Amino acid sequence: EFEKWYELWIEASQTLEDRDSKLDDLAEIIEKDLILLGVTAIEDRLQDGVPETIATLSQANIKIWVLTGDKEETAVNIGFSCQLLTHDQYLMIINSENTAGTDDVMDSLRKHTEECEIRPGKKALVIDGLTLDKIFGNEEIERQLFLLGKQCKAVVCCRCSPKQKSLIVQLIQKNDHAQCLAIGDGANDVPMIQAAQIGVGISGREGMQAVNASDYAIGQFRFLERLVLVHGR
Repeated sequence: EFEKWYELWIEASQTLEDRDSKLDDLAEIIEKDLILLGVTAIEDRLQDGVPETIATLSQANIKIWVLTGDKEETAVNIGFSCQLLTHDQYLMIINSENTAGTDDVMDSLRKHTEECEIRPGKKALVIDGLTLDKIFGNEEIERQLFLLGKQCKAVVCCRCSPKQKSLIVQLIQKNDHAQCLAIGDGANDVPMIQAAQIGVGISGREGMQAVNASDYAIGQFRFLERLVLVHGR
């Protein structure tokens, strides 16, 4: 029974169309009549001082983009827990579910940009990696993403690959004359750190790859406040 199911699983994992839903359907087939032997979990907590640091940097009129490999729901929850996203913001979500092709992505970006110009108040954007795939390589859509992101108080890019993180940093640097700082703690953040004008690595449990690739190394995220606002220019 398992071998037959596994053949279908391999086939679904290699398909280019509707892969996630096919894998979900197959998971439902195999995940039934199971006996629960035990449960384990890993807590992924924010470091001390992260919300306060982000709030202080935001008050200094620093635009913050979060580039993460987490899924959309997790990324949004993290955004709220670290106070990057707040309930008084107008939250715009652009993902693969509401954009089928590049034309849909462009239309959605333009619509939200127009809404930002009309609607007063703070705005935040959430966009996923599959949508970013449709954006990069088309300079017109890239420019539209930048224009929308510039009007937002915060931008959260979820399901990002290391390459996409690097491309987002390059997009901002290409379209804006501001200094761009990238901070990360893992190997998947190295391309982003190397692409930015200022790279900061956090040493810790994720290893030393980010630190080795960075211009500055810090022990915790909260030290970024002093690095930028006291020692920075």
